[in-house]
Amino acid sequence: MRECDVVVVGAGPAGMSAAAYLSENGVGDVVVLERLSEGPHRRYHSICGEAVSDRMLRLTGVSPGRVLRRVDRITIAFAGGSEVSIPVSGSIVDRNAMLDGLRSRSDAEFTRATVRSVRREGDRYILDTTAGGFSCRYLVGADGAHSVVRRDVFGSTPAEMIPIVNNIVEGSSDGSLRFTVSERYRGAYRWDFPSADGTMSVGYIKGTDSVGDVLSTGARHMPIGRIGAVVDRGCYLVGDAASLANPLCFGGIGVAMLSGRRVAESIARGSDGRSYQRWVDRDLMFDDHFMAAHRQFCGWTDEDIEDAMRPFRRGYSVLRGAFAAMTRPSLANVYISCWIGFGRGW
Repeated sequence: MRECDVVVVGAGPAGMSAAAYLSENGVGDVVVLERLSEGPHRRYHSICGEAVSDRMLRLTGVSPGRVLRRVDRITIAFAGGSEVSIPVSGSIVDRNAMLDGLRSRSDAEFTRATVRSVRREGDRYILDTTAGGFSCRYLVGADGAHSVVRRDVFGSTPAEMIPIVNNIVEGSSDGSLRFTVSERYRGAYRWDFPSADGTMSVGYIKGTDSVGDVLSTGARHMPIGRIGAVVDRGCYLVGDAASLANPLCFGGIGVAMLSGRRVAESIARGSDGRSYQRWVDRDLMFDDHFMAAHRQFCGWTDEDIEDAMRPFRRGYSVLRGAFAAMTRPSLANVYISCWIGFGRGW
């Protein structure tokens, strides 16, 4: 049995952020467990649009590594051919380079292992893994959508698990994060984001679309919807394990890194975790209105979508959004949630 102060399960954005900030806050004897070997780990973490806002990078304190492209607006395209553009400030990052940068900031011991089960014994957590047993005072569940830590310690599941496909294809972009909204995407969208020079990242819900001449492709699940408790004594859930991705824009990288930082700082203070739970319960990023808007949106036809966007025929502005919310109260939550989500959720 390997005894240590902290075990972090998962070496994605949330887990690596936690490991980096644990080291920088003076927490020693930290072990990071990751089930994937280097090649599959890098491929898995490229299944993503890789868009992170400047605001989120400031909050996380994380260097983006290699920036593939700056982005200055979100363009939402609708089935009828109309479009709405919203000014933003962010980057398409090299996610793996960003993870490498976080790892270089950590003094943790990294071990390749699959966690089979977790149980609590008194004030410690016992992990059975393919690399043997581990015992720790603090446990950080950063093990993604199908979290073993969440399953065994919290017994909870996200409201929805959305299967997504991401493809890298040849193409060019004008620096816009392009979302195509249609009833075919079942309450979600297709994204066409700029990627490395001469390529685009194209994604959608599995089974709703396809692209030709793919350079690389991958699939994963996106958990959305609040799960309730994210703290159990010394055990914390972060990132996708805590289902923190925004249910409308599906932004998950930035909030994963921010949750890892907050948990590391909580552990360093010797906190009982209540401040982290309060943050998840009260921060506007995780408000239940986003999930309510997602569910409302899931039932819309293309005609409903076009009608909802009619107030923005001449372009987007805050005043037009406020007017639309006041004059169409049945759609107000969707309008407000979209505005906040695209501003704060990625």
